[in-house]
Amino acid sequence: MHRTLSNNLLRDKGEFTKFQILFEVMRNQPHVKQKDISDALGITIQAVSKYFKKLTHEGLLEAGSERADYRLTQKAVEKLGEDIKYLERYVTRIKHEIKTEPNFPAMATKPIKTGERVGLTVKKGVLYAVAESSPDAEAFGIATTDASRGEDVGLKDLQGKLKLRQGKILIVKLPSIRKGGSRAVDLGKVRAFYDEFKPDRIGVMGAVGRAVLNKLRLKADIEFGISRAAAIAASRGLNVLVLVVGRMVNRVIEEIDATNMKSAIEITYEVKDGRIT
Repeated sequence: MHRTLSNNLLRDKGEFTKFQILFEVMRNQPHVKQKDISDALGITIQAVSKYFKKLTHEGLLEAGSERADYRLTQKAVEKLGEDIKYLERYVTRIKHEIKTEPNFPAMATKPIKTGERVGLTVKKGVLYAVAESSPDAEAFGIATTDASRGEDVGLKDLQGKLKLRQGKILIVKLPSIRKGGSRAVDLGKVRAFYDEFKPDRIGVMGAVGRAVLNKLRLKADIEFGISRAAAIAASRGLNVLVLVVGRMVNRVIEEIDATNMKSAIEITYEVKDGRIT
């Protein structure tokens, strides 16, 4: 059972408003405009004026000889210090109450028991839990759930550093339907791009790209939102082949650049022409 924190600051709205006004005065003294405090706290000037009178009467605020000349008394400074300490203790208590143990998901490669220490490795962008003694283990964690092979398992107390390689994106530019569509694509050249690049995932945008994959007897892994999906996949270490018509190439490149900026990573990409030349 927690000790009650003896302070009316959060129990009495008026007391909290006094705290806010004293704080604003402290920030702006000696030239304090009641309108500025009204705007800052979202209350009327009339209400601020009444609080000023109360605070002056309580010996917390003193007025100078000039207009809008207000200062905190020593008593007010001490009160602010006490109130701030109270708020800090209150927030600390809340953090303690809501604190939860981080629980990271992974795929189990073997039967795992709760509390077991397991090794961790990343393959094709997926986190796997392996035996602690496995040569593939790059980091370690404690299982928070039982799991069979192929099931998801919760992990805590992660230690070590996983080696995440950056994937690459190969963008193959295709002709639009007005410029011949799939019939104007050099299928042998696109097949050579695929064989050389060895992609982990294939993304396609539009009917032309789908037709090209059909002719090459390849299957798309990503068909919608491929600009973002390809960038995310590459950021997790996957190589992605993207087939798009010419006007959509820039959209894919823009998404890659945005992902690089947000995540401070460097996804590399290359654009190749799949048209018959």
